[in-house]
Parts: sequence; C-alpha cells; structure tokens
Amino acid sequence: MRRAAATVVVIVLAAGAGHAQGVIGDVLAGKLVKPKVGAWAWYDVKDAATGQAFVLRLAIVGEKEVRRKQGYWLEVEVVPLVGYRSVYKMLLTGPAGDPANVHQLLQREGTGDVVEVELEKPPEKDEADEASHEETEAKEPKRTLLGREDVKTEGGVVPADRYELLDGDRPVEIWLNDDVRPMGLVRLKSATGELMLRHYGAGGPDARSVIHDPPVPGVEQPEAGVKVDVRVDRFPRRGGTEGDSE
Repeated sequence: MRRAAATVVVIVLAAGAGHAQGVIGDVLAGKLVKPKVGAWAWYDVKDAATGQAFVLRLAIVGEKEVRRKQGYWLEVEVVPLVGYRSVYKMLLTGPAGDPANVHQLLQREGTGDVVEVELEKPPEKDEADEASHEETEAKEPKRTLLGREDVKTEGGVVPADRYELLDGDRPVEIWLNDDVRPMGLVRLKSATGELMLRHYGAGGPDARSVIHDPPVPGVEQPEAGVKVDVRVDRFPRRGGTEGDSE
C-alpha cells in the first residue's frame, strides 16, 4: 500500500514515469461530462519529453453513491507500444486533480496484482466548509475560446471548440465536444505532450472494466513502410466514430 501524496494524479502515475504523466495529469484534472456508465473513448498520446507514444482508454465502468453524492468508477487503461498495459480504476465525485474527489483507487501495473491504494482521508467538513470547497472546486484555469474547428480523428471528423487554458505559466490548448464522453476531450496539446481522439462510444467491450483481466502486452511498433494489421484484445477496432447523443 502507498499513502496518497499531494494529488491523486501523482499516485496514479508514480509507477509509470514513461507514461506521459503531464498529459494524463491534464486529462484527469478535467471533469466528467454528462457522466453515464458505459461511456468510453480511446486516444493516441505522445510524451514530448521522451517521445514515447501509447494508447489510452477512458471509460466509466460503474457508479456508486458516496456521502450523498453520485460517484462514478473511471477506468484509465494505458497501453504502450511495447510492454504491458497498466490499468487504474478510480471512484470519483469530481475531477481527480482534487484528492477530495477520489474515494477509492485500484491499480494494476503490467503483470502485477490488483492493488488498492490507501488514500489519506480529507478532514471532516461541515456544510459551510463543503459549500466553500465546492465553490473553490468550480474555479478553473482561465479559458479563452479560439473558435470552432473540425478535428480529423481516426474514427472520422469531430467538430470541437478550441480553447487556450492558462494554468500558471503553462499554456494548454484543448479541443472539447460534450458528446465525446466521458470527459469531452477531442484533442489536447501542451508542453508535456499531445493527445488525440481515436474513437468514442457507449457500451460494448470497450465499456467494461478490464483491471482483473489477464495481462495483455502492448503492441510492438511496426517498421516504417510495413503495413501490419494489429489484432490485440482490448484495442479499439471500430471503423468509425461512435457517438452517444443522449
């Protein structure tokens, strides 16, 4: 067991330094959009510091009420091009960047066992403190709308609102569409790396939890100019973007 440090993002990624901590940290700092069990999205991610690339799945795989709040199980699956995947499953009542919103965390690194990470319990709060916390939680980095763009993804063209966020001295560009659940992300670009949507949808095999499944290795990157049909269990295989209009 490991104690929670400053933020849950650090915990989630502590064992996977090569998994573009900055990019995933930016993702987890965002909110769930119109959360619904079964919503999922696959992304291509590249870490600017190391040049490493991997595939990322976000999926809402369950729900549970937590202290009179609706909580959702968000599963984050990281599949490198070489090596074994890692899976993290978090019970959230808000953005994971705030440890107070994270009520349970399970993780599985590669071929290891599923481990529940012991989280530090936040201090008890009365109703006034809770209201103050929610007001503070609602504050986000300054966001400037740059316009509406059609983003070309592997699954098709997805219209998105393009924003510039100022998080301290670090600018982040982000493309959002609320239909792309669970987090509304279409594209993200920052100094730490880039993220691009592959496919999204609801239900089916991509919607279920895989943290207890047998380990699945990553996919070796093919040589340049060689066409390889990758057929790996749990990799996205849909031919087009699958939206959920509800």
